[in-house]
Amino acid sequence: MRRSLFLALGLAAFLLLGCRGPVEGLVGEYEAEGQAGAKLTLRPDGGGALAVGAEEAPFRWEIKDGRQLLLHTRQGGILALNLTAAGLEGDMPGAGKVVFLKK
Repeated sequence: MRRSLFLALGLAAFLLLGCRGPVEGLVGEYEAEGQAGAKLTLRPDGGGALAVGAEEAPFRWEIKDGRQLLLHTRQGGILALNLTAAGLEGDMPGAGKVVFLKK
């Protein structure tokens, strides 16, 4: 019984560590190009925040299919940003197309 538990935990740790590669490269702070005061923060724990001026909206994030970043808001909404060579880009409500560049 104990052996099975240790094997399961070891396998889970191996899978989690194997999935961290792309995530580590995305963690950090981003500024919106041409949008003064708009910042995006991605933390390594899967949390983050989108700040525009004095307002800040927390979210949790995940990578989908290795090329899209999904931001899950507390209100239940999902914002999708595409991973590009330049940074992160997508359509933001009320702002249109926005490109976030890593600081």
